[in-house]
Amino acid sequence: MRRQSGRLLWQLTGSIALLSSLLFACGFVFALKPHVLAPADPLVVTPEISPQEQPEAVQADGEWNVVALGDSLTRGTGDVNGQGYVGLFRQAYEQQSGQQLVLNNLAINGLTSGELLAQLEQRHVQELLSTADLILFTIGGNDLFRLSGGLYELDEQRIKEGIDKLQKNFTKVLERLRHHNQEAMIIYPALYNPFGSTEAASITDDPILMWNGAASRIAASFDKVIVVPTYDLFVHKEDHYLYSDHFHPNSAGYARIAERVLQAVR
Repeated sequence: MRRQSGRLLWQLTGSIALLSSLLFACGFVFALKPHVLAPADPLVVTPEISPQEQPEAVQADGEWNVVALGDSLTRGTGDVNGQGYVGLFRQAYEQQSGQQLVLNNLAINGLTSGELLAQLEQRHVQELLSTADLILFTIGGNDLFRLSGGLYELDEQRIKEGIDKLQKNFTKVLERLRHHNQEAMIIYPALYNPFGSTEAASITDDPILMWNGAASRIAASFDKVIVVPTYDLFVHKEDHYLYSDHFHPNSAGYARIAERVLQAVR
């Protein structure tokens, strides 16, 4: 009985010794290669950021500054939706490019070229122009045809004098626009004939075409100035594209001008 107990004791001692050796060996291996115990794809835990510690968002300059000047055509008179060619251009451009436009429409109903020159002397207007990426303007209709008591005064001599003065003022307008901003694209939608379907067509077609040609020649002497033709959009289609006052475009007419402006910007 005593011999059997001694044998069991020796077996237990040997097992403990063997287990100790194995543990020592494993510990030695893990000490040399600790990645053996690490998972294949360790979970990376990032510290939470409190609202005060949130990093500031980096905003890319995706905005495009547009300044619109001139008369009632740029103001959008006649468009029942209140957008005019400027608003319709903005909507189409933003949809197609994904770029936001910051628009300042400074146009005034009834403005003449001389009054536009005076407006360009205003400091806040000059500040807006200096940061513009695109400048849109219309002018000339009021220089050639003045609305009075609901009737258009169509005096041939007056129209000729208006063209001469308009050419000089148009040149000065472009000079001042370029003085305040040398890089912006400048787009001038030329004149159409609102009297094309009336008896006055015969005495208004030539002056308007003469003026549009002069505007194109003057614009060609400046960099990045584009004259957008509109005459062909309305000729023989006045009943479809003119507002009830038979002078300003209607919504569909403005949409046609906006399409031309969008093509020029592209």
